[in-house]
Amino acid sequence: MSLSQAQLDALRARNLGAGLSINDIPSNVQVNSYSVELRPEPFGTTQNLYNIYLEDLYAVTDRLNVTLGVRYDYDNLSKGGADHGDRNNVAPRANFNYRLTERSSLRGGYGIFYDKILYTVYSDALQQNTTSADYKTELRELVRVGALPANTDVDRITFDGNLSGSASNVAYLKGPSGATLQNQRAGVPSNESRILNPNGYQNPYSHQSTLGYQYQVSKKSLFYVDLMYNRSYDLFRLRNVNAPSEYPQNDPNNVVVRTPAQADATRPVPIQADGSAIIGGQTVVGAARNIVETESAGRSRYMAASFNLQKDAAEDKYGYRITYTLSNLKNDTEDVNFRAADANNYGAEFANSINDRTHVINAIGSYYPVRSLRFTLAALIQSGQPINRVAGAYPIPGVFNPDGTQAYTNDLNGDGNSFSTTYQGNTNRYPGESRNSDRLPWSKTFDVGAQYTLHFGEATSRLELTADVFNILNTQNLSGYANNATQSNQIQVGPAGSGIVRRNASAPRQFQFGLRYAL
Repeated sequence: MSLSQAQLDALRARNLGAGLSINDIPSNVQVNSYSVELRPEPFGTTQNLYNIYLEDLYAVTDRLNVTLGVRYDYDNLSKGGADHGDRNNVAPRANFNYRLTERSSLRGGYGIFYDKILYTVYSDALQQNTTSADYKTELRELVRVGALPANTDVDRITFDGNLSGSASNVAYLKGPSGATLQNQRAGVPSNESRILNPNGYQNPYSHQSTLGYQYQVSKKSLFYVDLMYNRSYDLFRLRNVNAPSEYPQNDPNNVVVRTPAQADATRPVPIQADGSAIIGGQTVVGAARNIVETESAGRSRYMAASFNLQKDAAEDKYGYRITYTLSNLKNDTEDVNFRAADANNYGAEFANSINDRTHVINAIGSYYPVRSLRFTLAALIQSGQPINRVAGAYPIPGVFNPDGTQAYTNDLNGDGNSFSTTYQGNTNRYPGESRNSDRLPWSKTFDVGAQYTLHFGEATSRLELTADVFNILNTQNLSGYANNATQSNQIQVGPAGSGIVRRNASAPRQFQFGLRYAL
């Protein structure tokens, strides 16, 4: 809406401040646009989880203990748009502990572990859905051309979601209700809509195996090492059942941008410039350019070796714990909103995870010069997290700006899903680069602290004074800390090794002082 200068001046003169309400706006204000939710009432379903678990410990010998168990899980949301849910979630598990000597032991285990269906997967499929006749016509066409399974029940995968209706020439606070505009549901074109997966959802699961060795060096010192190998399957990710054809860019010296119109023409149900589709010779106005479902088809692999050495202070003046972890995490999906960069080509997505660290050294040591005083030094050293190298701006063939200058885009394949400022799988990558093909510098953080405890006689009352300095060297790290994914240093334009544009940095040196009284 737009207020005239006179209306603004009159409203300002009333000095309403935070008490300003919609009823204080002049009734004759100009309404520029009006839209209303066609389904304002809440929606959703109930998620029921059923499980049963059996486990027993067997003392095979006086040196060997074995634990065996089995678990069964069922999640009613796994039904999705199918006629039944995922019923085969049987998870056997076993582990052992074997005492080699009086000071050493060997331990290990293997198990299958199932996750529940994330409610957001189901609710997103309902919220961004519709039961309009045009949308169902498009879905039936996708079944006919093989983009959806032949046994798809269109009624089971659709739902009256959160579409909006609109009206023009509306007086302020006099717009039509959502009920009045329900007829618009059938003819509202959409850039993207969702469906419940017609095959239902498989519960994500993982095969987890460990093997560890422990050695008691002395009464105060312990060394142990653990090896881990995990494989996960049926992870959630997004699939566009009306995606344009693949359009790979492998040569940075020969990049030809595909326009959105060219991309739309290659979809299973081609989309016209106005968002409509031609199906069976008829124009379908309420079509969706992208029809997205969550599929449970992702996978990941995690390998790690963790070496640990620790010493208790006991009656000594010092104690410490040092951990070194060598690991690698690869996957082809990062979360439930992950998409393939080009069409549905997930084969090209299996790469190092955004959270892969490779090397992590964590050490903490304390020194006690006197009984009541403690000094502590902590260090966290990590190799850099991966960088996703994304495309820059390239000219769009035959497309010019209103002023006649050449138009540029980073949407190389024309699917409309490229966002170079966000960390998503659907970002068009720099030609010739695979996902997460580069690394940020190592991260190094050192913290120090001191604590003095003042005891009161024989009682347990005490006063604790603490002083801590975090990042004492004031190191400007570019990775290894939580950050906003839309402004992450892990998003860089250009090929691997072409430099880093700093978008954020770790916390600077910080001081903290504390006073605590305990009874």
